[in-house]
Amino acid sequence: MPTILLVDCSLGMAERFSFVIKQGNNMATTMNIEKRSLVAKIIESLITNTNSPTKLETIALVFFAGRDTIKIVQHFTKNTDDIIKSVQKLPIFGEFSLKSAIEFAKKYLTTTFGSQRSQKILVFTDSSHRDDDPIKESTYNNSNQMDIDLRKEKTNDEQDKTLLSNSPTDISFVCIRKPSSIDRARLEDITELAQCSFSKVYWLLNHDIENNTTITNEMIQDVITQIKGDIMDVFISILKCGHYESQLVVYPKIKPAILQTTGELLQPSNTLTVNGFIELSSIRSAMATSKHILLPIQRYIRPQVAMPMFATKKSAISSSSSTTTTATANSSLTTHKKSNAANNFYYLLLISLKKEKSAALISVNDQWFGAIHCQKFERKKKSSRLILSVFEPGDCIPWISSFERLGPYSLVFPPANNSELVYKKQQWPVKPFARSYTETFLIWCRQNNFQNDINKFVRASVKLPDKVNIFHRELNKICRGAFIYGLRDRLFHLLRQLFQHQIQSGKIKPDGIKYVQNVIMYMNRLSSSDRYIKYEETST
Repeated sequence: MPTILLVDCSLGMAERFSFVIKQGNNMATTMNIEKRSLVAKIIESLITNTNSPTKLETIALVFFAGRDTIKIVQHFTKNTDDIIKSVQKLPIFGEFSLKSAIEFAKKYLTTTFGSQRSQKILVFTDSSHRDDDPIKESTYNNSNQMDIDLRKEKTNDEQDKTLLSNSPTDISFVCIRKPSSIDRARLEDITELAQCSFSKVYWLLNHDIENNTTITNEMIQDVITQIKGDIMDVFISILKCGHYESQLVVYPKIKPAILQTTGELLQPSNTLTVNGFIELSSIRSAMATSKHILLPIQRYIRPQVAMPMFATKKSAISSSSSTTTTATANSSLTTHKKSNAANNFYYLLLISLKKEKSAALISVNDQWFGAIHCQKFERKKKSSRLILSVFEPGDCIPWISSFERLGPYSLVFPPANNSELVYKKQQWPVKPFARSYTETFLIWCRQNNFQNDINKFVRASVKLPDKVNIFHRELNKICRGAFIYGLRDRLFHLLRQLFQHQIQSGKIKPDGIKYVQNVIMYMNRLSSSDRYIKYEETST
């Protein structure tokens, strides 16, 4: 999932600690380093020691301090070397505002990847740092308050439904000191106000040991191991299609979902069954609650192939161990061949979806479906991978029929009393009688797409009557999008005002004024209409 490394650069990060480095001869070297250097070591160890499939995801680096001191150092990238170089020289600023930094990071993620995709924010700070404008300051700074969390514990069902109702943005905190229950409650409240999901807190020093200000390399490695254990939380599943099946790794793990009609909590099945195939042009950009990388089990757990006999002079001389080496090599190669044979279906599906430009519709559970498609890498054009898009439970794609009815008509609706099928002579799949406007669906999820279409439409109006065909084509495109997204009243009102202003200011040529006036009249009629009517020049 896309991850943002949110690094604290406030004045508190200049505090020094004793860092002990152990050497081979039971010798230890002690050096005083700042908190920001510890954070740099943690990030460097985390990135360098993390293997696939997390290396396939994009990471961004953001520095923050005060309310107005937030800087994107590295945009979303897969090049970890640039992130490591940027972390080595962390700046120091004055104030500290965690709430504004988390809100900025979430907005950055939502703008880039949308609000439905699973996202993660990893905050590197210290529990001793407080906001300049803390939330409920009287609650947190009460000197008589005990360091005990007396809040009611939630049951497993309540925790699952709370997590599912929250935003797909998970936040974890990496602190130098272990936060007290008061500090933890403060972090949870800040996370809740940002409409994110509180995941976990990691720390180096235990606050119970007051005089302990010494950090060792083992402490850092323990924290890295914990973070990697949570990040690498994969889901082992079996992809099945008829008699073919392949064991694979699903990353990140598929979270449970709630069926809106009954309120039932659905758990993902251990077997992903392929129900059928559909063209990518038909499925378009269906809304997905989460996206996951599918990797064969061979790539996730790579077996080490044994060295063949007599590969070197040293192995040729030691002929006494030749029998044992041969047996080990044969067994390991046999295991390697079996793993390759088990993953043949994975690569067959990958190549087929890539060439046919299709997607495989799968069932995650009863009344819960998804789609698998092939995605190419940005840099390596020949390399690709399988991506699983998990939909909301139920039939969630409006322009596609019920998933339970996808299939030949004779299987979905068997004839009653041995009667003849109505569509027996018709080829499969059955073509629609009328073309749906959603086949050319507009993507206005991002501001740039919407703004580019409006600018192109306005530029064509200035060049009338030369660009009349482009002007009418863009007009139909924008009006259709206004009906789809429910923007017709406000959008048509603004466009009418814009065109009237351009006519008064003389920006539109005299020969093109009649075209613009006809469009204004067309928008007036369309504002009171219940359905979209295509504009034609003869209609005026």
